[in-house]
Parts: sequence; C-alpha cells; structure tokens
Amino acid sequence: MRMRSDLRLIPFFADLSDDVILAIEKYCRREHYSRGELVFAEGDFGDRMYIIQSGQVKVISEKNGSERIFSYLNPGNFFGETALLTGEPRNAGVRVVIDSDLISLGRQELQELIERYPNIAVEITRELSRRLTRQIQSPVQQEELNIVAVVGQQAPVLAEQIAKLTGEEVFLFDLGGLGNMPVDQTTLSQEGVQLARGGQNLTADELPARLSSLVQDYFWVILAIPLRPSLLTIKAIDLADVTIQLADAPERWLTQAVTRNFMVVKPEPKRIARLARKIARRQVGLALSSGGARGLAHIGVLEVFERERIPVDMLATASMGSIVGALYAAGASVDEMKQVAQLMQKQTNLLKGFSMWDIGLPPRSGLVRGTKTLDYFRKILQNKNFEDLELPLTVVACDVITGEEVQFDSGPIADAVRASISMIGIFEPPRIGDHFLIDGGTVNPVPTSILKDKRADVIVASSVIPGLSERMHRKEQLKTGKAPNVVAIVMGALEIMESEIIRQRAEAIDVMIQPDVAQFTISDFDRVEEIIQVGREAAQRALPQLRQLLAPQPRAKSYAA
Repeated sequence: MRMRSDLRLIPFFADLSDDVILAIEKYCRREHYSRGELVFAEGDFGDRMYIIQSGQVKVISEKNGSERIFSYLNPGNFFGETALLTGEPRNAGVRVVIDSDLISLGRQELQELIERYPNIAVEITRELSRRLTRQIQSPVQQEELNIVAVVGQQAPVLAEQIAKLTGEEVFLFDLGGLGNMPVDQTTLSQEGVQLARGGQNLTADELPARLSSLVQDYFWVILAIPLRPSLLTIKAIDLADVTIQLADAPERWLTQAVTRNFMVVKPEPKRIARLARKIARRQVGLALSSGGARGLAHIGVLEVFERERIPVDMLATASMGSIVGALYAAGASVDEMKQVAQLMQKQTNLLKGFSMWDIGLPPRSGLVRGTKTLDYFRKILQNKNFEDLELPLTVVACDVITGEEVQFDSGPIADAVRASISMIGIFEPPRIGDHFLIDGGTVNPVPTSILKDKRADVIVASSVIPGLSERMHRKEQLKTGKAPNVVAIVMGALEIMESEIIRQRAEAIDVMIQPDVAQFTISDFDRVEEIIQVGREAAQRALPQLRQLLAPQPRAKSYAA
C-alpha cells in the first residue's frame, strides 16, 4: 500500500488508472543512493530504468577524464529508459547530487507493462520529447552550485547578493547558523530571499528529502549552518555543492569535514559580493593588452569601471597591461595609478634622468639590463606576491627560446611584470626558472584565452593595439622625410605582429573596449592625461553593453510533468 501511494505522488504515474498502478507496484524495486554515487556509467549494459522519488541526479558523460553535464533531474523524472527499450549500451552516466530514493523497473517487466498498458509508453514518449527539447536548447551545462552551506552570520548578506545578481528567488534555510540573530524578514523577502528558521530541528536523515523538495522550487538554497559540528551539520556539508566559511581563518574541523569546494572568505561587503558572483557564475574577467605608453589608457577604463560600479573579479595581462593590472590587483586606487604613470613619465625620459633604464655596455641581448626596472616594480608593488593580491591576476610572458606562452599567477609579482614588459632588443630577457622571457605581447597581447580557461563568465578586453587600418594615418610621418629610429622600428614591428595575433586569436570576448590610441606612439609617456582620457571615453561607450550583460537574467523553473 505504501508503494502504491508513493507512486501516485510521482507526476509520471499521476494520470494512470488504479489497475495500472497496482500492476506497476508488483514490479517495482526501491533503491537508495548517496551523494556522489554512480547509478550507472556511460557504456554500461542497461537492464533497469529508474524513477526519482526523492533527491536529485545529474546526467553526465565522463569521457576523456572530464565531466560534461547534460541535465539535472528531480523527483518525478525518470532515466535509463532508452537503453532498456533499444538494447543499446547506456549513452550517458547518472550520478547522485542529493541522496536519492529511486524506484526501478527491469527490462522484461517494463515490456510486459507497455504491452498491457500502452498509456505508459505514451508518458515515456512525452517525457523524452520534453527532454530532447531541453537538450537542444542547452546541450551541455556547467556544474551547478545551487546548494550552498555557509558558516557565518553574514549568510543573509550572501543570499541577498545572489538574489540581486540573478533575479531569482533564494531560499535561506537556517539550520542553527543564525542563532538568535535578529533578521529583517520583510526586507529579505523584498530582495527575493525567503527565510525559514528552525531547520536545526531536522534530523540528518530528514535533510536530503527536504532539500530535494526545495531544489525543485528554488535555483538557490543557502544553508546557514552553525560553527559547531553535529550530525545535521556534517550532512548539510555533504549535500552542499560548495561550503563557505565567512571568517578570517578556517575552523580546523571544517577543513577536515569538507571534502570538496571549500572556500574561506573574509566577511567584508566587497568580498561577499565577489563570492556571490562566483557562486552565481557572473564573474567578470578583464584582459589588459600590451601597448607601451598607450596602455595607460587602461587606467581610464578602470576609472570608469570604479565610478560605474562595474565589477572585476579576475585579470589577465600582457606587457604594459601587466603594470596597470598588477597595481589594480594589489589594491591601488585610480589616483595612485595615475601617480605611478606620472613618475614613469619622468623616469623613462632621457632628458629628465632616464633613471629606470640601466644601459648595458656593450649591449648583449638587450640595450637595457632591467635591474633598475625590477627594483622600481618591487617598490611600487610593495614586494607583494600573487598570493597577496586583492584580485586573481595572471601575467603573460614569452619564452624566447621555445616561443611558448608562460603564465605567472604565483610568486613575486614584480619579477613577472618585469618579464612581461621585456621588449625585444630593448630589455635583456630575464631568466625565471628554465625560461628566458620576453614581452608577453609577442605571444598573447590580449590574453582573453586565459580568462576563458579560468572560467570567467563575462569576458571583457581592453585593447590599445591599433589594427593595420588604424596605422594608415601615420603616412603623414613619411612627408617629413625622417626615418624612424631603432626603438621606433622595434616597437612598430612588435605592434604589427601583435595586431595580427589579435586578429587570429580573438575569441571568447563578450565586450571589446578599444580606446582610440592611434594618434599616440608606444613611447608617448609624456602624454599621460591625454591617453588616460581616451580610455575613459572608450569605457563610457561600452557601458550599455556591459550593463546588459550584467543585468539579472532569471531562469524559469521547469518541473516534471
């Protein structure tokens, strides 16, 4: 009798008559799987189909060692029927996301039921049609982080941020983590957060079914868990897609209890907002191009971003972009970056001291040794390592021997920046590890590919490298009858090469910001304010596109039918 009533609660069986339900009941078998277990693997022989009574599973392919997700299935959905009906091997695997109670049917039993009750075949056909439509619209999904366990009383702040970012309702389930802290439920509700307290009264065994129900109605479930371990807390961590401690340092028991996706984030508004973008997959990656003095336009771009509250969650940089990006990632304000630019104007000017350049006599692999430049970078970057930065930063350089791209995201920042700006023939290539390194612009002048690899969700590029057509105005220079000097020749050749690399490698860019820098040369460090201004203007032009991409885009919840 219990099996019969359970079957009636599953939408797949809801419209079937009592005699059909009675017949199905005789053939069904109950099975239970815990989170992470594989119900069956891709390529397995299929001898049973499954109906989800409670829990959640994902349909996956794990070929070539990486997981591709086709769909998430909730209570009322079924899976495994295709191999059962065709006799072919399983075309995908199924792994449990939330502890699941399944009802299974064998091949022979299903065939007998279909022969006796054709309505079952009709229901299967309807569901297959719906599933095919969903897969055509969204063939491969990213792993969802829709159940988030949070230790820390700022859990409501995180829930609010996710609701604002996505435009989707968030369910904040207090499992004792909020304690007696007063929470303004009206304000939370207005922001799209539904709060339920008293979750600490659940048992660990009751939690999976409760979560199974919640994920059908909400894309985001935040579990506010207490700082002390308990059976319920451990179960919540086990079922969560990600566990976060909002604190300065992790609790030891948490580091031992959490086996995947554990983050410790300081409970500061800016960091919580950045965390929300990471969870909601709305991270903004910014690539800053090479370009010599023209790269100062990146400062103008960042100034507009700051003023208009356009977030930046990660940076990838080359050459001059690495100087600006490293300063910004280290927490420098726009005004502080302008001050550095003004100092560079003086220190790269031959008549005013040329103090950043230590000329090598006789020159071997470059005119400038670069020791003074490295010392200068260490000073303005305060001898920081990548691990000390406010924002994740990747700096690009090129191995002059092998031609390979070399990426830096750990260790001393100044050394990486010094390597990334090493223009061919101007600076001696520094040796870092087994690499002799030159300008990152020679291999990846606008490194958006790195942001794609780092899983940025919105990729923005600021490029100050003029295309070949933009260089045509320089024909006016020929009328003077003066040949360009050796530095101008080297820089011009590098610029032509970079523009061609960009043309061939441009990929995965959501917004391209292109300051109008064709009037400037890469050595125009005496035109700081003019160059920064064209960066401001370009960023201002890009704002409508940026705002459209960052606006909430709520999804519609699909339900089993």
